[in-house]
Amino acid sequence: MRALAAAVLWAFLARPAAGDLLLNEVLYDPDGADEGAEFVELWNPGDAPALLAGVTIEAGDGASGGAWTVVWSGSAPDTVAPHAPWLIPGASLVGTMQNGPDAVRLLRGGVVLDLLGYGPLTTPSLFEGAPAPDAPSGESLARAADGVDTDVNADDWAVSSAPTPGRANHPETGLSFRVPPVALRPEVPWPGDVVVAAARVLCTGRRALAAGAWSVALEPAETPGVTLASADGPSIAPGESVDVPLSFRAPSIRGPFAVRALVRAAAPEGALLDSARLEARAGAGPAAVSEFAFRGPAGEWVEVECLEAVPDLGALALSDRTGRPARVDSSGARRGAPAGSRLVLAESPAALRSRYALPESLVLGLRDAWPVLNDSDGEDGQADVIRLFGPGGSLWDSVPYTASYSERGGSVERLGSDLPSAARDTWAESVDPSGATPGRPNSLGTAPPGSRSRGALIAAPVRALLRSGGEARTRVLLRLTAEARGRRLHIEVRDLRGRTRRVLAGGQRFAGEAVLAWDGRDDLGEPVPPGIYTVRAEADAEEAQPPRDTTLSIWVAEEAAP
Repeated sequence: MRALAAAVLWAFLARPAAGDLLLNEVLYDPDGADEGAEFVELWNPGDAPALLAGVTIEAGDGASGGAWTVVWSGSAPDTVAPHAPWLIPGASLVGTMQNGPDAVRLLRGGVVLDLLGYGPLTTPSLFEGAPAPDAPSGESLARAADGVDTDVNADDWAVSSAPTPGRANHPETGLSFRVPPVALRPEVPWPGDVVVAAARVLCTGRRALAAGAWSVALEPAETPGVTLASADGPSIAPGESVDVPLSFRAPSIRGPFAVRALVRAAAPEGALLDSARLEARAGAGPAAVSEFAFRGPAGEWVEVECLEAVPDLGALALSDRTGRPARVDSSGARRGAPAGSRLVLAESPAALRSRYALPESLVLGLRDAWPVLNDSDGEDGQADVIRLFGPGGSLWDSVPYTASYSERGGSVERLGSDLPSAARDTWAESVDPSGATPGRPNSLGTAPPGSRSRGALIAAPVRALLRSGGEARTRVLLRLTAEARGRRLHIEVRDLRGRTRRVLAGGQRFAGEAVLAWDGRDDLGEPVPPGIYTVRAEADAEEAQPPRDTTLSIWVAEEAAP
């Protein structure tokens, strides 16, 4: 008799009040750290506002069916509008929800309004009818129909690969960005480069969309309404995801920038369906990869040059193409690094120090597992990508490479910090007798920027020449400084083997201000091959004026069509 009475009481308590609140979406296992990233979404299926005073949410432990912990409590005067969601973000939760098999329940004044059990549960008090599936990391459990409860978790709930906190789970027409929402190629573009952005979109609605029924656009995050690029989306079915390519030009000034991606339906009137923000940067920094070894006698290592002062080396992290960033171990005395300094991150710090007689303070390890750098090319033609992260996970540098970068087993050196990280001509195998120069100036390199040298003859604010189909889209403008005026000048463009490809000035004098332009062609009028070139300016010795020379590096690139 007591068992029957208990069963009747449980059935009464478990039955939701008509029209009262329901659980509608739950993210209990975010991608990455759980704290502050979980969420619970409620839904009011009734025709009147629902009060939150007296409402609580409890998390149940699947390992012990009677253990429930309060993770949230509602308060007056908050209400949930009729037929609408109410989001409880992770910051409002006072406890954590466990990964399956576990449960979550919604109560008002101790009476159970709704119950969700997920994973292979066997205790009936932890689920309704049959448990829902266990969602993978980064994905949520969402009701198949907002606010519709049949008292069978397996039928009512489904895994959502694109969580929709605070929004309808499965609208008639739905599109959202996947994570990450936008992928850039190159990942760290150089100022003025054409960037190809792949916007990753998932169809979350119940209806397929035809080609042209939706679109994606990019705009600067700081100046909404200014379109960088836009494209119509292809046909897409429910549950299907596509990448929409968009091309835009990176900012002309080196440093961080942000873009906002927008996905819109064509009707009604371009309704906004989702938006996402992407943090990026033009040009590497404040620290950049300057040398690396993916094969060699002392294991794998990456040399980092600090282009600016880095206050805390422990905030840096390193990864390969597929792994999570591994943080730098700066537990020793050295915490920061000044501008112009170098440090080496090594798979085996002791082996590298011993091989190249390096001081302990110069070589650091990682707190987490070393990201294995592949030494053979994959199907995409690349061996791997070295990524350097700054504080907060901001990407400071990204260096894709192929196995051919190191054919003799030596390290790979950067020819200059002002050259694009993703360009093949930026890198060359070390010619040092030891096969590498960790912690030392590289054995190869272009000349330092003449505009930074005291008494320089020429200066070039932009030293990249971009072409399309052999025709120059930009020109390199060489400004004669005050040191050059009135002197007899010889100015030549040379390749890295020292051969003269173009004579810009053959002994002329320039009395006033002058700017010389190079369009990327040689003396015969033919386009020079893509690569790195130097412009050398020499002034003859004349009447108490000593000879003087200045050399600048110029990068010539054939850009892909937007």
